[in-house]
Amino acid sequence: MVYLRSVIAVGLAFVFPGLGHAYLRQWARSLLWAALTLSASFLLMPEPVTGGTMVENATAMVEQLSTAEQFVLLSLTLFNVVDAYVISVQQARFDPDAFHCPHCGSEVDEDLEFCHWCTTRLDVPGEDDRAERAES
Repeated sequence: MVYLRSVIAVGLAFVFPGLGHAYLRQWARSLLWAALTLSASFLLMPEPVTGGTMVENATAMVEQLSTAEQFVLLSLTLFNVVDAYVISVQQARFDPDAFHCPHCGSEVDEDLEFCHWCTTRLDVPGEDDRAERAES
């Protein structure tokens, strides 16, 4: 199930940037990736071609792009796909029973009195807190 979720997110991100993040319920990232890709597309695309089918028009427009413009659009899509994959793997590895930093949400070693990710001082839960979490 974990890998299926990652594959679906990557596939959707490849189809259209932002869809993979929407599938993962990362709404802000989804909107940002979609807005970034659409704005780059509108800025880089040449004048629209009219006449013919939609596929013929899209092919003609892509053929008019320079190599650098194609590289920019392709790299945006690639970075979006990688980001969707990384987020899906992070969500799959999230352990709700582990102790997490209330500030950044990262998993924290219970022996430390601070988060080693964001350096926030923590009130480490004792045995009583763990027993209460296990009961609920």
